[in-house]
Amino acid sequence: FKLVDKIKPKGNLSHAALSELLDDLGIANLVNQYPASLSGGQTQRVAIARALYPDPAIVLADEPTAALDSPRVAVVGQLLADLAHKHNKAIVVVTHDVRLEKFADRKFTLLDGKLREGEPEYAA
Repeated sequence: FKLVDKIKPKGNLSHAALSELLDDLGIANLVNQYPASLSGGQTQRVAIARALYPDPAIVLADEPTAALDSPRVAVVGQLLADLAHKHNKAIVVVTHDVRLEKFADRKFTLLDGKLREGEPEYAA
């Protein structure tokens, strides 16, 4: 996060907000660890924190919960939903993970090259 502060010195999450985010993701104890020493799920949670640290207006998340267990999926899903609702952010999640559906305001399905809102209509 220090490198981000050098590149983008203003507009990032406050130290308190970052600490809360790291606690919510269960990675507060990993801030001084090297990436090679982290599990796949830990690496994914660090990537989520890194993406949220600059406090972006839009978050594009590609399979953000693929390597996470169900309790962590719930934390990440709620975190993204809260970010969208409380902080007026646009969150776009592309995923196969149906465990995230309950956190979505709108759902779109891509099937046979066609994007539609809601459930897909399968050909008979």
